[in-house]
Amino acid sequence: MNFHARRVTLPAITPLCLQKRVIKVYDENNTSKAVEVPTDVTARDICQLFVMKNHCVDDHSWTLIDHLAQLGLERIIEDHEYVMDVQSGSGMDTDCRLYFRKNYAKYEFFKKPLDFFPDHMVSISTETNGIVDSSELIETFLKSSTCPEIHGHLHVKEQSKKSWKKFYFVLRRSGLYFSTKGTSKVSKTTDRLIKN
Repeated sequence: MNFHARRVTLPAITPLCLQKRVIKVYDENNTSKAVEVPTDVTARDICQLFVMKNHCVDDHSWTLIDHLAQLGLERIIEDHEYVMDVQSGSGMDTDCRLYFRKNYAKYEFFKKPLDFFPDHMVSISTETNGIVDSSELIETFLKSSTCPEIHGHLHVKEQSKKSWKKFYFVLRRSGLYFSTKGTSKVSKTTDRLIKN
C-alpha cells in the first residue's frame, strides 16, 4: 500500500460555543434536575429554562445561586455571568451546588439604593449640602468614570489574635483603606488594606 494513497480522517473539532455540558441544578425542595446546556450559557438563560420547565411565573426575581457547602457560603450569580466560568472558578474538588431560587430583592438596589447605602455611608464628589437622591446615587454607581466613597465601621480579626476590633473603613476607587485615627478619612491617617 502506498503511503500517499492512505487517507487520514481527523475528528471534527466542535467549536467551543457549540459544546455542551451537563449541570445539576437544585430547587428549593433540594431536589435536582440535570440539564444539558452549552458552555456559554448565562445564569439568566438557565433561569429562563427552569421557569419554562417548572411552569413558573417569570417575574424576573428567579436567580441562580452558587452554594459552596465546604465554606458555608452562597452567592447570587448575576444574570450576565457564564455559569461554566463560575463553576470552573470554584474548583471541581469542592462541593459546589447550583440552586434555582426566588430572590425578591434581586433588583432592590436599583429601586431603593438608599436602603443599601444610607446618606452617612456614601460620599459623592458632586454632593450638594450632603443630600443625595436615589437616582443620583444609582447614576454615580453605574458611571465608569466616577466612583463614590463608601465608608463605615467594620469588625476585623487579626490572624494571630482571638478578638475582633472595630475599625473605620473607606472604600475608594484605588482600594480599601482603614483609619488609624477614629473616623478620619484623611490620607495621613489611613492605611491601605487592599489595592485595586
